[in-house]
Amino acid sequence: WLTPVEVAFHSPTLLFPRVMRLTRLPPEIVEHSEPLQVVRYDQGGHYHAHMDSGPVFPETACSHTKLVANESAPFETSCRYVTVLFYLNNVTGGGETVFPIADNRTYEEMSLIQNDIDLRDTRKNCDKGNLRVKPQQGTAVFWYNYLSDGEGWVGELDDFALHGGCLVTQGTKWIANNWINVDPNRRRQQQFQQEMER
Repeated sequence: WLTPVEVAFHSPTLLFPRVMRLTRLPPEIVEHSEPLQVVRYDQGGHYHAHMDSGPVFPETACSHTKLVANESAPFETSCRYVTVLFYLNNVTGGGETVFPIADNRTYEEMSLIQNDIDLRDTRKNCDKGNLRVKPQQGTAVFWYNYLSDGEGWVGELDDFALHGGCLVTQGTKWIANNWINVDPNRRRQQQFQQEMER
């Protein structure tokens, strides 16, 4: 797919209060997550449907806490508990954020390809996605990448968080991604927060 132009910088303090109100997470978790990423999609730009995070198993380490916890693990993944996508401008044509399988009653990975139509292909099949959000300057889309474990902490990966950026057919699209990292292992997350506070 076409690669968007990316510029990463640390989250401006103006966004922290909004993200904290949205997520109801403590400020130290929001502030010590990934830097805000600003992305520009020119005409023809898109991003195929994907997950922002990976599944976590007992033998998996989260990228953001692995070094602090001084642990070695056979598998490593980003643990992006929450995604907040900010729209920085109105887009003349296309550029929607699509959630291809949102609100499906059942989901199987094989159902992403039906009658030779790949729902992950945002160049051709965005109109077939279950939920499409039109970019509107000053608005944001917020979603959890993991289900709750039933105790207010990180559980299994939420398959319905599959999303992508539809083809920009006219104009330019500017977005900012804010990823909130939370380790499913509470001990590692607490250790990471203590180290960051120091």
